[in-house]
Amino acid sequence: MSVYEFCVDMGSNFTTIYKKNLGVVLREPTTALVSSNGRSLKVLKVGLLAQKNIGKTSGNEFFVNPVSEGIIKNIELTKKILTEFFSKVVNYRLVKPAIKLIVLIPVALKKEEYEDYKKVFYGIGFAKIDFVYNVLACSLIDLGNYNLGKASLLINIGASKTEIATINNGKILDACSLNLGGNTVDKFIVQKLSSSKNYSITTNSAKKIKEEIGSLYETDKSSMEVFVYDKNINSQCSKIIYAHDLIKPIYECYFKILQVIQAFFNSCSNEIAQDIKNDGIILYGGASQISGLEKFFKNILNMTVFVLDNPETVALMSCEKLFNDNELLEKIVDEN
Repeated sequence: MSVYEFCVDMGSNFTTIYKKNLGVVLREPTTALVSSNGRSLKVLKVGLLAQKNIGKTSGNEFFVNPVSEGIIKNIELTKKILTEFFSKVVNYRLVKPAIKLIVLIPVALKKEEYEDYKKVFYGIGFAKIDFVYNVLACSLIDLGNYNLGKASLLINIGASKTEIATINNGKILDACSLNLGGNTVDKFIVQKLSSSKNYSITTNSAKKIKEEIGSLYETDKSSMEVFVYDKNINSQCSKIIYAHDLIKPIYECYFKILQVIQAFFNSCSNEIAQDIKNDGIILYGGASQISGLEKFFKNILNMTVFVLDNPETVALMSCEKLFNDNELLEKIVDEN
């Protein structure tokens, strides 16, 4: 029987599946388009197919994101979405292959929230499942520090959540999370354009603005044309939005994250703090890509800060080491 090995990162916005020796084989929105007859829900489309129907639905159709802030809100819908996703990356004719799976999970899950992850993935019927904290997987990118027994401070700034953890030799020493991330920035941009310009935009438009011209540089002169509803003239039209118009809401979000990082660092022991000062703070996650973030954090924290390459998928890529080292995988699972 064939055995497929995958790692999956199921986020509030996207689900990404990584296949051993191949890389990322799927990255689609963690969303479903459903219809309601008043008594039950029917799943119509999931992932990218669902996303393509934004703005094109009938009165009894709507979108559901079953994962929010790292927590599974709808177990059955999550199972249906994942089953559809895996059907796209596992091809077989007669005998269904066994699937060994590493599931990346957020830190600070309550017991019942962790149990919901188990209900979803065991309910789908995978042969073997290991649950590994996302920040732990990412820490394996630097095996030099791992082997030297040096502590690292990793910060995962995702769509709806930021995770902060100190890690030493494959073990989480301390960790916390806060419900701030890229989605928060999107909402702040919507509010800012409404209050300062009297423009109405969707959060999807805000996300595109953030990704294209969002910046923490005060002198950034980037701009882009955006389709808005101008409440000054009660009409839809195109407007030019400038990066400097948005720095305040972007700054507010990242400064709140920075304050928690500072408090977290101050709570570290002298030995751990010294390791972090020597090697710097590691940032990753989709929302770590905002322009100027490294410099912004560095100037206030007064220490080296760097964003990892491929920040959205680096934790998944690090799992290649776990695929090839069962002893390391068992150690990480057992000790955390």
